[in-house]
Amino acid sequence: MPVTVAFSEVTFGYGGDPVLSAVDLTLSAGEFVVLAGPNGSGKSTLLRLCAGLLVPESGVVRVLDGSPREGAIRRRLGYVPQGLRAPGIVPVSVREVVGAGLVPARGLFRPLRDTDWTRVNGVLEAVGMSELAAECLFELSGGMQQRAMLARALVGEPEVILLDEPTTGIDQRFRPVIVDELRRRADRGATVVVVTHDPEDFHHVVDRIVVMGEGNLRELAHDEFHTAARMQ
Repeated sequence: MPVTVAFSEVTFGYGGDPVLSAVDLTLSAGEFVVLAGPNGSGKSTLLRLCAGLLVPESGVVRVLDGSPREGAIRRRLGYVPQGLRAPGIVPVSVREVVGAGLVPARGLFRPLRDTDWTRVNGVLEAVGMSELAAECLFELSGGMQQRAMLARALVGEPEVILLDEPTTGIDQRFRPVIVDELRRRADRGATVVVVTHDPEDFHHVVDRIVVMGEGNLRELAHDEFHTAARMQ
């Protein structure tokens, strides 16, 4: 499968010791990868570098054969940071917020077509939110808002999906729904990268487990999920 994400000798820090030190990492289309490790180990930093939100101090990050800071590349990514919530300023429905995920591809001043709204309805069903489509987003619980933000990230069929703690705060009933939908995305060719403190949520769907710590990465065998869980 083609390489979609490549880190080459990447170092990054926030003014002190490096969070990532000369990191090499290669991910391919169709892979479902879990990033595990203790707080402060650089998991979220690595995800933000993938999303083009940070620039490495040294080394090179390539995503989809280009720089993740390029607009054309970013439009092919789906990124949801940890704890993303809707600002309670303008009352918008869940359906409208998810539809906004298609704006980068359609253009800011071009209305969504019927086929676009069909895609919105499909992804809402996939994350178990069809019955909440007309609800005002910021009046919903944090877990429901998180599912809506995930749907917004997925509606554009991104080729690389970057999720920071996507199941944290979500009702236990819906965690398997989210996880299985992400697996389906990987089966269709997307690269799925998940940062999690709950690796057991993903034990039945993941292809690779990468553990981060002391600025470095190491990969665990699939039967070592219990090891990843103890490292959180």
